[in-house]
Amino acid sequence: MKSYFSTNRVLAGTIAIVAVATLFFACKKEVTTDTAAANEDDNKTLLAASHETTAHAVYGDLFETAAVTAANQGLTNGRKAEYNDYANVTACPSILLSSADPTVWPKQLVIDYGDACRDNYGVTRSGKVYITVYGLLFGPNSNIAIRLDGYKYNGIPVQGRDSIYNVSYNATTGVQYTTEITGGRMLFSDTLVLGYTSKKTVKQTAGASTPTPNDNVYNVEGTAAINYEKGGPAGSATFTTQTPLVKATACQWVSQGKLQVALGNLSAIIDYGNGVCDNKATITVNGDKVKEITLK
Repeated sequence: MKSYFSTNRVLAGTIAIVAVATLFFACKKEVTTDTAAANEDDNKTLLAASHETTAHAVYGDLFETAAVTAANQGLTNGRKAEYNDYANVTACPSILLSSADPTVWPKQLVIDYGDACRDNYGVTRSGKVYITVYGLLFGPNSNIAIRLDGYKYNGIPVQGRDSIYNVSYNATTGVQYTTEITGGRMLFSDTLVLGYTSKKTVKQTAGASTPTPNDNVYNVEGTAAINYEKGGPAGSATFTTQTPLVKATACQWVSQGKLQVALGNLSAIIDYGNGVCDNKATITVNGDKVKEITLK
């Protein structure tokens, strides 16, 4: 069974290891002889990047949730058997469709995870997800609106809305879509609460014509912002791809692309390399010297 956007689900077991399966990766700096102030600047930047990693994974999961549910209800253009197979492997959640009439649009899907619904990849969800589908998924004018109600991802309360549009698929180029998160908020603990917004375009660049996800490659580009309501680095952080981030399913890490991180008076560039699959990247803060970091 192949999922066309598998970078989140195939490897995401718990939020503690979710960076293995996502695109803006957490990282740590190798031991250096930098001054304490320089090390602190680096660590603040990398901490913000790790929080964006987690938020990207949790909110990025919503697209596949919508795709799986749409296939389960026959709301795809050229129904994708892979999504349909995946949608029927667990006993929960319950799904309510507003209208089965093929002439009635838009349609609303209500996914009710109850108090706890654990999928086959170890992710536990609870609460409700409201999905409005404006046409057959992967068809012309394929747009989706998602609203969360009491939703938790592996125990983390998650709020906000996700607008997914320009959704397309074909056997040559694979999946492409744009996702925009507004009003996002994640309550990690009593001491860490953050607001989150983003707008990103995901584009499959390889592996669409093969039956397994192992050769899938995706580009992600766009922007994101975090506002620290409690805990974390003071203030807010913004994230902008300078060049698309490249993530292959077969590689644990982002292998190419540049991400700019702005945090207060700090401006950093994380460079993920030239396409080689390894756990090395570099960071440059405020135009200082380039330093190597290790991706976790």
